[in-house]
Amino acid sequence: MTPKGLDEFLERLDLYGGSLAAWPVEARAEAEALLARSPDARAHLVAMQRVESALAQTRMCDTGDDLAFRATQARQARPEHAVMRQLPWAVAGMVAIAAGLYVGALPRISEGPSEIVSAALDQSGGHDVW
Repeated sequence: MTPKGLDEFLERLDLYGGSLAAWPVEARAEAEALLARSPDARAHLVAMQRVESALAQTRMCDTGDDLAFRATQARQARPEHAVMRQLPWAVAGMVAIAAGLYVGALPRISEGPSEIVSAALDQSGGHDVW
């Protein structure tokens, strides 16, 4: 058993599931060969099958006004909603650019921050107040 073989098997197990009948033919053949010689691969397959069996036994929410039911039934990838999700970020970006241009266009003040710092140090008797 090579680690690469087991790693590939685990990736395919995540991709295709615990039923080898659902796997592509060449992937299924490689998986069956690995399962014949690897107890680790067999343990992972059994674990996946147990998880899938438990998920298959769960029931869907049965009330139409339940929030979880509505959330799982709603389509998540609607193109018309994608624009609405991106619009607030686009507006925020434009506001940030406008604020940067505004601040950059302000005239320079002749009294810089260094004079303010000097005045604060003079009032503190030469001791650092920061």
